Amino acid sequence: MLFPSYPGTANISADYCGTGAAVNALLAYTHGLEDCQIEVEIAGGNILLNGVASSERAVGEAVAIATEFARAKVICNLQVRPPEPSI
Repeated sequence: MLFPSYPGTANISADYCGTGAAVNALLAYTHGLEDCQIEVEIAGGNILLNGVASSERAVGEAVAIATEFARAKVICNLQVRPPEPSI
């Protein structure tokens, strides 16, 4: 049985999905980002960080981690909202 040969678009798509999942996991388990709600998306080869961060420092940390891991352009759409004090 012959299988048609397709360009590597399936592999590229899988790589992007894997990269997004890996960056998401790294951000979820990084000390200091526990109070953040960051969603990672891949669009056009860029990494998009959307959601809420607890401080400017947390935003910088998230961008640094995503950039270092993926070596791709990171577009940061994070909003800074300090965590609410617990009563």
